[in-house]
Order: sequence, then structure tokens, then C-alpha cells
Amino acid sequence: MRHIVLIPWLAVAAAGCNYESGGGTAPATDSAVMTDGVEATAGDGTSTTLGATGSATGATTEVAVSYCHGFQAAAGAPFLSLYIVGGELLTDGAQWPIECSEGRWMFGLYPSLGGWDPHADQVRLTVEVDVEGYELDSEHHFFSDEVDYHIGCDNPWAGLIGVAPVYLPEGVSEPGQLDGKPAKVLVTVLAGDMELRAEASVTLSAPPDVLLQGCTSP
Repeated sequence: MRHIVLIPWLAVAAAGCNYESGGGTAPATDSAVMTDGVEATAGDGTSTTLGATGSATGATTEVAVSYCHGFQAAAGAPFLSLYIVGGELLTDGAQWPIECSEGRWMFGLYPSLGGWDPHADQVRLTVEVDVEGYELDSEHHFFSDEVDYHIGCDNPWAGLIGVAPVYLPEGVSEPGQLDGKPAKVLVTVLAGDMELRAEASVTLSAPPDVLLQGCTSP
């Protein structure tokens, strides 16, 4: 099942537009790049403007193409990095904290990526999470899905922005049983004809003091 990432105004610590989430921020800005011989310039918030020839007389029109939420089109090479809420890089040995989102518990992945021009306001992330003893989906993962991750600077009328959510599967009725469990995370994305991978061996964090706060829709 493929998810389109939508739930209002959850912002990303590693986002290109410097939104805030969990009290942390991380800047991600773009610079001038060449796309098919046309200069693309971007300033704060990775807003890119492309020049396009409009007629046989040589008239030029400006078409705005903007990227945000951690996408840096002008990076020197294609890259994909993952962060957790608060801005910490998701690396081997990291604690991956549980979060509440619109009445559902989740573990959030906050991507930073770029180095190519997708000419779209979404990129598709393939997310797989393995937890020993919790081979719960049809492919024997704890979680696996494709997420259409929004990288445009426009804001949908509703939607989870700046995060790829890993929701708890139906087979997990008590989130507390995941606390301290080791997990392996793998996220891939196509950058043109290149597959980018980000992976880490982490520890799930679902402590009682967080769970006692409950998780309900606003």
C-alpha cells in the first residue's frame, strides 16, 4: 500500500524551509545549478526559478519551480540522509523515538536529500523497517511501504509535511512493548537512474512517560 504523506503542518528538523519540529531546526539551502543548459537559481528555502523559451521569436518566460522540506536540488552530488525529530542524524546506535501524529503512534523519518532535479513536487521513498520478532507484513517486515514525500514549497490543504511516517502495524497493540527493541531501517529513492540508500541499525524508544501522555486526534 502506497501512502501520500498528508497531515497538517508537522514540520521537519532537517527541512529546507527551516520549519521547526520537536524544538530543533537544521538549515538546507540551495545555490545556482545548470539544468539542460538553463541556469536555475535558488535562495533561502530552496526556491528555484527556471527560464524557459516561450516562442519562435526568442521570448522568454519565467516558470517558478520551488523545492522545500529538505530537498536541495543544487547539491554537488545526489544524496539521501535521514533525521529524527529534533534534528539528530539517524545513524547506527541512535535512539529512534516514538511520536504521536493525528491520533496514531509512529516513528518519524525526516529526510534531507537532493543533488538532482526531479521536476516534480514529490519524490517516492521506499521504506523498510525490520524488528526481530515482529515480521508482521506480507514481506515479513515490521513495516514496508512507498511514501510520496512532498518536496514542493506549496502547502497542501491538509497533509503530513516534512516527514515519512512509520506507523505501528496492526499487530502491535501496545507500543510499550517496542521500547528498547533493535531495528534496522532502510530507505531508498531514485535520483534519475541512480538508487540512493540510507540505512541504520537503531534502537526503538517508546518510554512509559511518553506513552502515558496518550495519542489522540486534535
